[in-house]
Amino acid sequence: MEPWEQMDLCWRAPEPADDFAEWLADRSTVTHDHLVGVAEIGRDETGALVARASAPVGLALPAALDRIGSPTAGVAVTLTLPLLELALLADAGAVLLGRAGIDDVLVDDAGAVVLVDRPPGTTDRSGPGVVSGVEALVLAVRAVWERVDPREVRHDEVDQACSAARRDGGAALLALDRVIRAAAPPRPVRWDPPPMTFAFDVDPRVPGPAAPHSAVGRLLQSGRGLLRSGLPVGSHRFGVRRLTTGLVVVVGVVVAGAWGAR
Repeated sequence: MEPWEQMDLCWRAPEPADDFAEWLADRSTVTHDHLVGVAEIGRDETGALVARASAPVGLALPAALDRIGSPTAGVAVTLTLPLLELALLADAGAVLLGRAGIDDVLVDDAGAVVLVDRPPGTTDRSGPGVVSGVEALVLAVRAVWERVDPREVRHDEVDQACSAARRDGGAALLALDRVIRAAAPPRPVRWDPPPMTFAFDVDPRVPGPAAPHSAVGRLLQSGRGLLRSGLPVGSHRFGVRRLTTGLVVVVGVVVAGAWGAR
Protein backbone atom coordinates (compact mmCIF):
# COMPACT_ATOMS: atom_id res chain seq x y z
CA MET A 1 0.00 0.00 0.00
CA GLU A 2 1.16 3.53 -0.72
CA PRO A 3 1.72 5.65 2.40
CA TRP A 4 -1.70 7.27 2.21
CA GLU A 5 -4.43 5.98 -0.05
CA GLN A 6 -7.73 4.15 -0.12
CA MET A 7 -7.11 0.44 0.26
CA ASP A 8 -8.59 -1.94 -2.31
CA LEU A 9 -7.91 -5.23 -0.57
CA CYS A 10 -9.27 -8.63 -1.58
CA TRP A 11 -8.81 -12.00 0.10
CA ARG A 12 -8.99 -15.26 -1.87
CA ALA A 13 -9.30 -18.85 -0.71
CA PRO A 14 -8.11 -21.12 -3.58
CA GLU A 15 -9.29 -24.23 -1.73
CA PRO A 16 -12.44 -24.69 0.34
CA ALA A 17 -11.53 -23.43 3.81
CA ASP A 18 -13.91 -23.71 6.73
CA ASP A 19 -11.92 -21.23 8.80
CA PHE A 20 -12.18 -18.58 6.04
CA ALA A 21 -15.92 -19.16 5.72
CA GLU A 22 -16.27 -18.92 9.50
CA TRP A 23 -14.31 -15.65 9.54
CA LEU A 24 -16.48 -14.23 6.74
CA ALA A 25 -19.69 -15.24 8.51
CA ASP A 26 -18.52 -13.62 11.74
CA ARG A 27 -17.21 -10.42 10.14
CA SER A 28 -20.36 -9.99 8.05
CA THR A 29 -22.41 -9.73 11.24
CA VAL A 30 -20.00 -7.47 13.13
CA THR A 31 -19.90 -3.69 12.74
CA HIS A 32 -17.08 -2.00 14.61
CA ASP A 33 -15.62 1.44 13.97
CA HIS A 34 -12.08 0.17 14.57
CA LEU A 35 -12.21 -3.10 12.64
CA VAL A 36 -12.09 -3.65 8.88
CA GLY A 37 -15.36 -4.79 7.37
CA VAL A 38 -16.35 -6.88 4.36
CA ALA A 39 -17.79 -4.95 1.42
CA GLU A 40 -18.45 -7.78 -1.05
CA ILE A 41 -18.30 -11.56 -1.20
CA GLY A 42 -18.23 -13.58 -4.44
CA ARG A 43 -16.31 -16.11 -6.52
CA ASP A 44 -13.68 -15.59 -9.18
CA GLU A 45 -13.43 -17.30 -12.57
CA THR A 46 -11.92 -20.41 -10.95
CA GLY A 47 -14.73 -20.72 -8.42
CA ALA A 48 -12.57 -19.66 -5.48
CA LEU A 49 -14.24 -17.70 -2.71
CA VAL A 50 -13.22 -14.03 -2.74
CA ALA A 51 -14.01 -11.26 -0.24
CA ARG A 52 -13.35 -7.56 -0.72
CA ALA A 53 -12.54 -5.44 2.32
CA SER A 54 -13.96 -2.04 3.09
CA ALA A 55 -11.08 -0.13 4.64
CA PRO A 56 -10.61 3.58 5.26
CA VAL A 57 -7.87 5.84 4.05
CA GLY A 58 -5.08 5.63 6.57
CA LEU A 59 -1.42 5.38 7.41
CA ALA A 60 0.24 2.37 9.02
CA LEU A 61 0.70 2.89 12.76
CA PRO A 62 4.54 3.07 12.81
CA ALA A 63 4.57 5.68 10.02
CA ALA A 64 1.75 7.61 11.69
CA LEU A 65 3.66 7.68 14.98
CA ASP A 66 6.70 9.03 13.12
CA ARG A 67 4.57 11.98 12.00
CA ILE A 68 2.83 12.43 15.35
CA GLY A 69 6.13 12.44 17.22
CA SER A 70 6.13 11.80 20.96
CA PRO A 71 2.47 11.56 21.96
CA THR A 72 1.27 12.72 25.34
CA ALA A 73 -0.21 10.14 27.69
CA GLY A 74 -3.71 11.40 26.83
CA VAL A 75 -3.14 10.95 23.09
CA ALA A 76 -1.69 7.48 23.72
CA VAL A 77 -4.84 6.59 25.66
CA THR A 78 -7.00 7.74 22.73
CA LEU A 79 -5.00 5.65 20.27
CA THR A 80 -4.79 2.48 22.34
CA LEU A 81 -8.12 2.09 24.14
CA PRO A 82 -9.99 1.07 20.92
CA LEU A 83 -7.30 -1.55 20.25
CA LEU A 84 -7.74 -2.97 23.73
CA GLU A 85 -11.52 -3.03 23.33
CA LEU A 86 -11.06 -5.17 20.22
CA ALA A 87 -8.57 -7.44 22.00
CA LEU A 88 -11.00 -7.96 24.89
CA LEU A 89 -13.86 -8.74 22.49
CA ALA A 90 -11.72 -11.26 20.62
CA ASP A 91 -10.43 -12.82 23.84
CA ALA A 92 -14.01 -13.27 25.03
CA GLY A 93 -15.04 -14.87 21.72
CA ALA A 94 -17.34 -12.01 20.72
CA VAL A 95 -15.41 -11.34 17.49
CA LEU A 96 -13.16 -13.56 15.38
CA LEU A 97 -9.85 -12.02 14.37
CA GLY A 98 -7.39 -13.21 11.77
CA ARG A 99 -3.65 -12.69 11.85
CA ALA A 100 -2.06 -9.25 11.69
CA GLY A 101 1.06 -7.20 12.21
CA ILE A 102 1.61 -3.72 13.61
CA ASP A 103 1.56 -2.34 10.05
CA ASP A 104 -1.99 -3.66 9.72
CA VAL A 105 -3.19 -1.08 12.26
CA LEU A 106 -4.07 2.10 10.36
CA VAL A 107 -4.50 5.66 11.64
CA ASP A 108 -6.91 7.82 9.65
CA ASP A 109 -6.83 11.60 9.27
CA ALA A 110 -9.03 12.04 12.35
CA GLY A 111 -6.66 10.00 14.50
CA ALA A 112 -8.88 6.91 14.70
CA VAL A 113 -7.25 3.48 14.58
CA VAL A 114 -8.52 0.60 12.43
CA LEU A 115 -7.30 -3.00 12.45
CA VAL A 116 -7.09 -4.61 9.00
CA ASP A 117 -6.60 -8.24 10.01
CA ARG A 118 -5.89 -11.10 7.59
CA PRO A 119 -8.47 -13.89 7.48
CA PRO A 120 -7.32 -17.50 7.86
CA GLY A 121 -7.32 -19.92 4.93
CA THR A 122 -6.44 -17.32 2.29
CA THR A 123 -3.47 -16.67 0.02
CA ASP A 124 -2.64 -13.46 1.88
CA ARG A 125 0.82 -12.88 3.23
CA SER A 126 2.19 -14.38 6.42
CA GLY A 127 5.67 -13.90 7.75
CA PRO A 128 7.78 -12.26 10.44
CA GLY A 129 5.80 -9.81 12.50
CA VAL A 130 2.44 -11.36 11.54
CA VAL A 131 0.89 -12.89 14.66
CA SER A 132 -2.55 -13.62 16.05
CA GLY A 133 -4.98 -10.72 16.05
CA VAL A 134 -5.03 -10.26 19.82
CA GLU A 135 -1.24 -10.37 20.07
CA ALA A 136 -0.93 -7.86 17.22
CA LEU A 137 -3.26 -5.48 19.06
CA VAL A 138 -1.22 -5.72 22.24
CA LEU A 139 1.98 -5.11 20.26
CA ALA A 140 0.37 -2.04 18.68
CA VAL A 141 -0.55 -0.75 22.15
CA ARG A 142 3.05 -1.20 23.27
CA ALA A 143 4.34 0.50 20.09
CA VAL A 144 2.30 3.60 20.91
CA TRP A 145 3.36 3.77 24.55
CA GLU A 146 7.01 3.28 23.63
CA ARG A 147 6.82 6.70 21.94
CA VAL A 148 5.49 8.39 25.10
CA ASP A 149 7.99 10.31 27.22
CA PRO A 150 9.45 7.78 29.68
CA ARG A 151 9.05 10.35 32.46
CA GLU A 152 5.27 10.13 32.10
CA VAL A 153 3.48 8.58 35.05
CA ARG A 154 2.65 4.87 34.62
CA HIS A 155 4.93 4.44 31.60
CA ASP A 156 6.75 1.47 33.14
CA GLU A 157 3.50 0.07 34.50
CA VAL A 158 1.96 0.07 31.01
CA ASP A 159 5.04 -1.67 29.60
CA GLN A 160 4.88 -4.44 32.21
CA ALA A 161 1.13 -4.83 31.72
CA CYS A 162 1.63 -5.19 27.95
CA SER A 163 4.14 -7.99 28.50
CA ALA A 164 1.72 -9.82 30.79
CA ALA A 165 -1.23 -9.32 28.43
CA ARG A 166 0.73 -10.63 25.45
CA ARG A 167 1.85 -13.67 27.42
CA ASP A 168 -1.28 -14.54 29.38
CA GLY A 169 -4.30 -12.81 27.82
CA GLY A 170 -7.59 -13.02 29.71
CA ALA A 171 -7.32 -11.27 33.07
CA ALA A 172 -4.02 -9.70 32.04
CA LEU A 173 -5.79 -7.92 29.16
CA LEU A 174 -8.34 -6.53 31.62
CA ALA A 175 -5.52 -5.39 33.88
CA LEU A 176 -3.83 -3.63 30.94
CA ASP A 177 -7.12 -1.91 30.08
CA ARG A 178 -7.42 -0.63 33.67
CA VAL A 179 -3.83 0.61 33.71
CA ILE A 180 -4.26 2.58 30.49
CA ARG A 181 -7.59 4.08 31.54
CA ALA A 182 -5.97 5.27 34.76
CA ALA A 183 -2.90 6.67 32.99
CA ALA A 184 -4.51 9.90 31.76
CA PRO A 185 -7.77 11.33 30.40
CA PRO A 186 -8.12 10.77 26.63
CA ARG A 187 -7.00 13.66 24.45
CA PRO A 188 -7.67 14.27 20.74
CA VAL A 189 -5.05 13.18 18.24
CA ARG A 190 -3.89 16.28 16.38
CA TRP A 191 -1.50 15.50 13.57
CA ASP A 192 -0.65 16.38 9.99
CA PRO A 193 -1.47 13.44 7.70
CA PRO A 194 0.58 13.15 4.52
CA PRO A 195 -0.95 14.52 1.32
CA MET A 196 -2.75 12.24 -1.08
CA THR A 197 -0.51 10.28 -3.43
CA PHE A 198 -2.62 11.12 -6.46
CA ALA A 199 -3.58 14.28 -8.35
CA PHE A 200 -6.68 15.16 -10.34
CA ASP A 201 -6.30 15.76 -14.06
CA VAL A 202 -8.70 17.99 -15.95
CA ASP A 203 -10.49 16.33 -18.85
CA PRO A 204 -10.39 18.83 -21.74
CA ARG A 205 -13.71 17.49 -23.00
CA VAL A 206 -15.47 18.49 -19.77
CA PRO A 207 -16.23 22.21 -19.45
CA GLY A 208 -14.70 23.64 -16.30
CA PRO A 209 -14.88 27.02 -14.59
CA ALA A 210 -14.24 30.05 -16.74
CA ALA A 211 -10.59 30.93 -17.17
CA PRO A 212 -9.43 34.05 -15.32
CA HIS A 213 -8.26 35.66 -18.56
CA SER A 214 -11.76 35.56 -20.11
CA ALA A 215 -14.33 38.29 -19.50
CA VAL A 216 -16.60 35.96 -17.54
CA GLY A 217 -13.62 34.65 -15.58
CA ARG A 218 -12.51 38.17 -14.62
CA LEU A 219 -16.06 39.01 -13.56
CA LEU A 220 -16.31 35.92 -11.38
CA GLN A 221 -12.89 36.61 -9.89
CA SER A 222 -13.92 40.16 -9.02
CA GLY A 223 -17.14 38.89 -7.45
CA ARG A 224 -15.24 36.43 -5.28
CA GLY A 225 -12.88 39.21 -4.24
CA LEU A 226 -15.82 41.39 -3.14
CA LEU A 227 -17.32 38.53 -1.16
CA ARG A 228 -14.01 37.85 0.59
CA SER A 229 -12.82 41.40 1.36
CA GLY A 230 -15.95 43.56 1.09
CA LEU A 231 -16.83 46.67 -0.91
CA PRO A 232 -14.34 49.57 -0.64
CA VAL A 233 -15.99 52.81 0.55
CA GLY A 234 -13.43 55.55 1.10
CA SER A 235 -10.68 54.16 3.31
CA HIS A 236 -12.87 51.37 4.70
CA ARG A 237 -14.27 48.11 3.41
CA PHE A 238 -17.78 46.93 4.23
CA GLY A 239 -18.90 43.34 3.94
CA VAL A 240 -21.39 42.58 1.19
CA ARG A 241 -23.77 40.89 3.63
CA ARG A 242 -23.67 43.91 5.95
CA LEU A 243 -24.39 46.31 3.07
CA THR A 244 -27.22 44.12 1.80
CA THR A 245 -28.80 43.97 5.24
CA GLY A 246 -28.56 47.75 5.58
CA LEU A 247 -30.09 48.26 2.13
CA VAL A 248 -33.02 46.01 2.96
CA VAL A 249 -33.64 47.90 6.21
CA VAL A 250 -33.53 51.28 4.43
CA VAL A 251 -35.92 50.13 1.71
CA GLY A 252 -38.26 48.75 4.35
CA VAL A 253 -38.27 52.04 6.26
CA VAL A 254 -38.93 54.03 3.08
CA VAL A 255 -41.78 51.76 2.00
CA ALA A 256 -43.31 51.84 5.49
CA GLY A 257 -43.08 55.65 5.55
CA ALA A 258 -44.69 55.91 2.11
CA TRP A 259 -47.59 53.69 3.16
CA GLY A 260 -47.99 55.65 6.38
CA ALA A 261 -48.20 58.97 4.52
CA ARG A 262 -51.21 57.81 2.50
